[in-house]
Amino acid sequence: MLFQSLNKIKRSSIIMSMTMMALGLMMMICPKEYTGSLISAMGYGMLILTVVMILDYLDSKKVLMNAILLGVAILIGLLGLAVLVFRNDVLQILKWTFGILLIGQGIEHLYNAFMYVKPSERKGWWFLAILAVVLIGAGVFILINREWTTDTKTMLWGIGLTLLIDAAVGIIRLIWIWPIKEN
Repeated sequence: MLFQSLNKIKRSSIIMSMTMMALGLMMMICPKEYTGSLISAMGYGMLILTVVMILDYLDSKKVLMNAILLGVAILIGLLGLAVLVFRNDVLQILKWTFGILLIGQGIEHLYNAFMYVKPSERKGWWFLAILAVVLIGAGVFILINREWTTDTKTMLWGIGLTLLIDAAVGIIRLIWIWPIKEN
């Protein structure tokens, strides 16, 4: 059971790392003239992700974890809708969206380090816990940074950089728990 959970973490880590890396790079290299289009694309992307997560919920077992994921999907959908509707306040919405995303992923990584990696007796599991705390810190940094509220390009560049850090943490975590040895 433990090793199946580790394999599941490995697959989700690969997908999330690739997604975060692509999104982070796209945010960092996007010219200032196209930031409005990029922000609209992110809003539509969040709405599409919401639909996929809701359809996944409808296809899954109705357990507490899936109900929590449904709540997260609805929250993502509302944030995506807010990005598209409230164009004047989009900087604050993006700041909160990605700050909360990084904090949530940091908490998930911390949970996985203590619940799966430590009991599997991997050496250096504490390093994964430290990286999770770094992700939480990056999310908090995005939320409390007041300088980004006036300059769209600087904010997108900073969020892109923190998403690259998120992808790097996911890749390090993947390397750390690979290969999985079944006993």
